[in-house]
Amino acid sequence: MKINNRLCNIKEYHFKEIDDIKNKMIAQGKEIIDFGIGDPDISVHKDIIKGLVDSLQYNDFNKYPPYDGINELKKAIIKYYREIFQVYLDMDEVLVLIGSKEGISNIIPAVCDIGDYVIVPNPRYPVYEMCSYLWGCKPYKVPLKEKNNYLIDLSNIPDEIRKKSKLMIINYPNNPTGAIANNKFYNEVLNYCIQNDIVLCNDSAYNEIIRENKEPVSLLQTDLRKKSIEFGTFSKTFNMTGFRIGYAVGNRKVLKALLKVKSNLDSSQFKAIQYAAVSALNIGRDYIKHIRKIYDDRRNIAEEILKQKGIRFYKGDGTFYIWCKVPSSYTTDELCREFLSSYGIIVTPGYAFGDLGHGYFRIALTKDRDVIYKTLNRLRVYN
Repeated sequence: MKINNRLCNIKEYHFKEIDDIKNKMIAQGKEIIDFGIGDPDISVHKDIIKGLVDSLQYNDFNKYPPYDGINELKKAIIKYYREIFQVYLDMDEVLVLIGSKEGISNIIPAVCDIGDYVIVPNPRYPVYEMCSYLWGCKPYKVPLKEKNNYLIDLSNIPDEIRKKSKLMIINYPNNPTGAIANNKFYNEVLNYCIQNDIVLCNDSAYNEIIRENKEPVSLLQTDLRKKSIEFGTFSKTFNMTGFRIGYAVGNRKVLKALLKVKSNLDSSQFKAIQYAAVSALNIGRDYIKHIRKIYDDRRNIAEEILKQKGIRFYKGDGTFYIWCKVPSSYTTDELCREFLSSYGIIVTPGYAFGDLGHGYFRIALTKDRDVIYKTLNRLRVYN
């Protein structure tokens, strides 16, 4: 039986493998603490649940939603960008997605032809590279280095790649490193893409998961002419990973092309979930501050214990991850296996995010502070 030969470039999604290992060990009666996948453990706010339930009484709640999303949600996203980023959007500059992961995949055929290059970071969220292959494009991986605070270095892009690229995907706040960007960086990368006729996309899934003393930054604050696209999601900030609801904002021409792809592949997200997202945006900023405080507390506890255990890490200001260095006496696999077999701890090996992740591992702070304290304190001291 013949199958798509592009699948040869694609491995099974790493976090499915982690789930399989975890479930097998739990079935054997072992206690496992999963610091692997970034699936928040915080309860969904009651207003979000109410918005979901109340919408089931609306007329036509069960009918096909608009392909670009309900107007109520688009207006709420417009209000959010205006109040938080002082960015003014029109209705055709907002597109509702079935989670940002879907939009990141579908932006590739919306912009690129088969054989075009897509510039992606390394290390990176795996979807950028895998979906490039799926759509018949070639990912060009630009190294992110700690000495540059994991900001993409445009000088590492060869001229021949630059000329053959139509799309660049960046991700700040950055998964897996926790690095954040600033307007100066956004201006540099935006000008590069405009000069080279490359569509720039920022995956800002963690734009509100930042340290309490930081302000969220949007690519569109720099891109006043809206030449770029920014993806957002309700998954991380509002603990709605299973809801599958996100958005893309920015250049209306690119969004129109993305909608053309989407309208042929899906029929948008269930209206009730979109109304739940409206309720999320109406909760207020005190809730965001509360979420940040929780993750700051967890991060501070984890960082202090990691120092005591002799594990070096990058002190990022964003996301709920900590990007850690594997001790020199171990390979990545050796350390991850020891964590699991000796301490019942699952972490994500850095190479799940690209070859430059060898020698690193990622901790997700998606467990209660007391669980983090108790679990990480089990570790021995690594010299």
